[in-house]
Amino acid sequence: MNSPFRAPSGVPAAARSGAAAAAAVCILLAAVLLSACLPQVVSEAFSPRDLRPPSVRVWDASGPGEFLVDFDEDVEADPGDFATDPDLGGLEVSSEGSRVRITASGLPPPGSALSLEGTVRDAEGNSTSFVLPFWAYNPALPRVLINEVLTQGSSTHPDLVELAVLESGNLAGLAFRVGCAVKQILVYVFPPCEVAAGEYAILHLKPQGLPEEADETGDTSASGGQDAYPYARDFWYRGGDGALPGENGCVTLYRSPTGQALDALLYSARTSASDTKYGGFGTQALLDQARAVVAEGMWRIAGSEVRPEDAARSEGSTSTRTLCRSSGSGDTDSASDWHVVPTKGSTLGRPNSDEVYVP
Repeated sequence: MNSPFRAPSGVPAAARSGAAAAAAVCILLAAVLLSACLPQVVSEAFSPRDLRPPSVRVWDASGPGEFLVDFDEDVEADPGDFATDPDLGGLEVSSEGSRVRITASGLPPPGSALSLEGTVRDAEGNSTSFVLPFWAYNPALPRVLINEVLTQGSSTHPDLVELAVLESGNLAGLAFRVGCAVKQILVYVFPPCEVAAGEYAILHLKPQGLPEEADETGDTSASGGQDAYPYARDFWYRGGDGALPGENGCVTLYRSPTGQALDALLYSARTSASDTKYGGFGTQALLDQARAVVAEGMWRIAGSEVRPEDAARSEGSTSTRTLCRSSGSGDTDSASDWHVVPTKGSTLGRPNSDEVYVP
């Protein structure tokens, strides 16, 4: 076999043979080095592992000093990765599938605001760090209902909401929303306040910013300001313009801003035939709110899809013709609980009138 390497003429045959052997070795070494740089052929298709970290779904205080955080997959948690602000002392942390339970050795004041930070991991080691707002569990929260609503306020009688207290307790942490949890316009969180069965709490949504507009957590006659009621507990929303939607809206009550749904009022002067969009509700936002309060069990409807006809009728409401819960309603969570009272029939701070406005 002829070698591709040729020695110069005049070189002895033995030398030419050695040079040819060295050249062959060099060629073989180069082939080995080149093959080492080539990718290896695998017999199985590449299968990537789970790279997505867990996501927080819902969270809430579940008892005195106890907090729950639910994720979208099973997680593992280490107590050393959790802390509260303010500091509640030592924390016990346990994983229960997709749920993490955190128990603090110190008890925060009921209804008080705090934050919880932590880190969890899934089975593949993907981690999620979070900081969540909480309101401490209030075991003494009484049963409270939305009772009368002034949605068409004027300069002399601004928008407000009356709550009826049905049993003794403390209002700390109770959350009133215009809208609902999934579609919130505004929220007011009640301060600690001992109340007795039969009392009324009035939330003024468009205060003037006067110093006498005081939250009546003690003396019920302590507050001044427009439409302050000496025979009810007055509270004042200070987050800006809290105007209620006029004839078409939704207001709700929750145990806390992250807590259980308690009560709702869905009201409308529209019908399914009012327009072809948004089921007749007029806006996507109100349709979303209506669907949400039905899904949360706060409002009952006749069919499978909520319609404006399912809402409490608000036609004719004014600053003195309020939407009132009927005294014999039984709290059916439906339009049948509600009516508009006649002109000057508002009964804020007192038992409702069962008189009905007739156009």
